[in-house]
Amino acid sequence: MTIDYSRKYFVLSITTLGSLMAAIDSTIVFLALPAMGHYFSSSVSYLTWIVVAYIISATIFMIPSADIMRKIGKKQLYLIGFVIFALSSLVIALSSNVIMAIIFRFIEGIGAGFLSAVGIPILLDAFPPQERGRAVGINSISWAIGTLVGPVLGGYLVLYDWRYVFLINVPIGIIAAILGLARIPHYPKENAQKYDPIPLIGLIAFLLPLTVGISFINVYFLVASAIIFPFFIMAQRRNPIIPSVLLKNRNYVRVSISSTLQALSFFGVLYALSLYLQISRGMSSLSASLYLFTYPLASMIANPVSGFLFDRTGKGAHLLVIGLVMQAFGIFMVAYTMTLIPIYLFIAGFGGSLFWAPSTTMVVDAAGPKFRGIANSSLFTLRNMSLILGISVFPIFVSAFSHVKSSSIIITAFGANLSASTSYYLITVSLLSVLAIIPIVGFLRSKRESIESKAEIPG
Repeated sequence: MTIDYSRKYFVLSITTLGSLMAAIDSTIVFLALPAMGHYFSSSVSYLTWIVVAYIISATIFMIPSADIMRKIGKKQLYLIGFVIFALSSLVIALSSNVIMAIIFRFIEGIGAGFLSAVGIPILLDAFPPQERGRAVGINSISWAIGTLVGPVLGGYLVLYDWRYVFLINVPIGIIAAILGLARIPHYPKENAQKYDPIPLIGLIAFLLPLTVGISFINVYFLVASAIIFPFFIMAQRRNPIIPSVLLKNRNYVRVSISSTLQALSFFGVLYALSLYLQISRGMSSLSASLYLFTYPLASMIANPVSGFLFDRTGKGAHLLVIGLVMQAFGIFMVAYTMTLIPIYLFIAGFGGSLFWAPSTTMVVDAAGPKFRGIANSSLFTLRNMSLILGISVFPIFVSAFSHVKSSSIIITAFGANLSASTSYYLITVSLLSVLAIIPIVGFLRSKRESIESKAEIPG
């Protein structure tokens, strides 16, 4: 069968646009939250869920995407992802209340999950084997650019109206869907085994009440998640996120634990500071975005640097420790001083991204060739769940250090005091970065003992 590669660059442009949209939307909303809170007369807890709902659905619906893709086809699912993303963005912009906005942010995340899951398989099919690495590399740059551009673009659009943050997705998504329908090649459906939805349902049933209980400090939801937890464990045994054979691999577990703690620490920083700078410091959305710009900028610089150093030195664990120290130091100094924020954010962002590439490679390598794909997807799921929890706990700090429930703090005007809340939150997550060093120390000790035992074996 002859494969037509004539449309490869068109496919690259469409899939890169999809990745760019999903990446921008993961950060662009941060700067719109105070304006949305003012418009909806909404509390910090509800604003948190505007962020969390998107991440939860994007993470959850990536899991069944491979099975859905085999049943209805790659092209069809990819175009469905664009349409869901664009139409839900339109409804969010037209929302009359915060609950409606949260529901359609969840639906928007479904579209983002489909785009993220199907984009790379379509891209790999469009290019010959010897060009696939370059194509994926170009596509991956869109994520770095998206997270870099998102805060600044969001800050600029909010100056006019927070709705533009979502409306910008509508024409882009519709045009991309039309062009994709006309130009992306048709891929035949594949034979798919019957999909087992129980593990996915179990994950949703456990994760939703848990995060609602945390962000709203609601005991009833926390009790519900505790009751559901045994059923979640039983469901995971049928089709686990992390296979039991990997859990027996100590090096895989150590790096995965460290990566989970690092993600808990890394991803909530922009969210907390975007609220603090606009609400407590009275900054405009654009000024706040420029303050936060150095965080993703450092990430964009550090990602290729970390990959280069890892390839040249092979000392991945040492790079992880250096990255975690830089991340912890930068976040702690922001919390302790609340001055020179852009400088300390650059240090933290550089350290966090210095950790990123080596840790991903080490997790995949530790799993071995047979489980590399599963290890990579499992790590992605763990990091996203860490992101969800890291953001969800911020209202707890607001309640503890603003002396009122976070669900009662209505963002109706600038000037609310979130200084202590933000500071203690950042100190806590910086300590998580320090804790993330402990598993890496165990990894280094295990590696050294392995080398010494081999040296003792007579040649």
